[in-house]
Amino acid sequence: MNDLECPRCGNSLRERNCTGCGTQYREVFGVPFIGDYEPGDILGLVEIAAHSEMRSATPLQADSIERLDALCAEYDAAEDKAAFIAAHPDAGAWDFPNHYSEWLTFRGLLDGFDLKGLRVLDIGAGLGSDAQRLALRGANVTALEFNPILAELGQKGLPNIRWIGGFSHVLPFKTASFDAVFVNAALHHMRDIPAAISEALRVLRVGGVLITTEDPFRPDDKPISFEFEVFDKHKYALGGINEQIPRFGDFVETFQKNAGLVSVDLFTHEVFNHETGIATVARTQWDLERGAEILRRCNGAIAMRAKLLKPWPHARQRQSAGILPPTVFAEWLTDQSAAIARLAAIIPAEHVDLPFPGGQTKFSLLNGWRMPAADTPGIRTAYRRARWFLTRQGARELTFSIRSLEPAAFTILINNGSALRLKVGADWQRVTLPLSGLDPVAPFVIEIRRDEDDDDFDRACFDVQGQQREYGWFARMRARFGRPRIQPTTAI
Repeated sequence: MNDLECPRCGNSLRERNCTGCGTQYREVFGVPFIGDYEPGDILGLVEIAAHSEMRSATPLQADSIERLDALCAEYDAAEDKAAFIAAHPDAGAWDFPNHYSEWLTFRGLLDGFDLKGLRVLDIGAGLGSDAQRLALRGANVTALEFNPILAELGQKGLPNIRWIGGFSHVLPFKTASFDAVFVNAALHHMRDIPAAISEALRVLRVGGVLITTEDPFRPDDKPISFEFEVFDKHKYALGGINEQIPRFGDFVETFQKNAGLVSVDLFTHEVFNHETGIATVARTQWDLERGAEILRRCNGAIAMRAKLLKPWPHARQRQSAGILPPTVFAEWLTDQSAAIARLAAIIPAEHVDLPFPGGQTKFSLLNGWRMPAADTPGIRTAYRRARWFLTRQGARELTFSIRSLEPAAFTILINNGSALRLKVGADWQRVTLPLSGLDPVAPFVIEIRRDEDDDDFDRACFDVQGQQREYGWFARMRARFGRPRIQPTTAI
């Protein structure tokens, strides 16, 4: 632990206590967690809370990773791929192509690198599959994970790996602590990609390499709506997974600002150029200068390999005052809806009391709301469950209507308290929820949840119409947004 330092002040840690500012960092689910959650982490907090049931999952085992890698190697060597899949059912699994693609990229980027005895950092380690691959090559691996549930499962399944809870944009390690840093399919989940890359280079020793893989990107001139269109029918994003498609420039900004300090190679697969309409499916290697000018007009997936040529001259990023200690957050993760209700009290103001149906944001996407449709004003569609974050504003009740293409049972919760259970069909059904028992100023969450599973995406969706709070709400909405357009809540 002598390579750890405080993300707030940059001083060394002694037994997880900062020798400078005195901050004490504790274990969360048995893993040391260095840092606090900040307002900018709210998307990640919602994602973790929405999947709190993962604590009961079976940890990933080392031998399963070895078997999967061996299967990928055998599949790669097979001349008749179809015959191989027929003879090996695991190779026909829906997720095997993704595993195989990652395996190919991992093998290619590590070609010629001997990791034996090297100190290696895996950022965004998840359950630890890539950390274990690195360990199998002889590396001494530290796995950093933002999600305390994944870190706990990782440590249980792979105790040979050193696990640390922390943040990619404020790495809790001293400068020049590692010989190599890996980030597999994780950069696009991070809230500040340029800062994460800068921090990864800071903790590298001169001559060390940073390798990133399997990150999707969009053209630099495409707005955030590009993401929303891609994810509008994405079950996992609507279910709370913080999927993103960052601008290409976000991935190369740090390298371009520090030309001469790093040598960088870019690798792509399945790239589409929006200016020429040309699609490239072959694996392609690019140098940074030539590749960036072409790829910033494309969408696709990127892998990068950067070698640090000179000492990184930039000071570490500093963590600002947090809004939530990880130890406290961990106590909330006993139930998904309960954790979301606790988060409601600290949700940043820009996500509270939004007009309905409003426009799409990453926050509303993670909370189940699809993009508003221009041909159905006043109505918004959600997938399986949807959440509003509101304050009372003096209102006594909240009124809206709901309908479902496929009749199903629904539960509506206020701050995880069961407010209403009802059967919803194709006709609009009016719902009125009492608010008078709630705190007059504290944010709260309304969750509309479809209780019945349905594998068909469209049948699992439902529509919500209007939003009305009696007393106080209309006056405030007129002041902020003009006269609100609330659709009638009678059946249509």
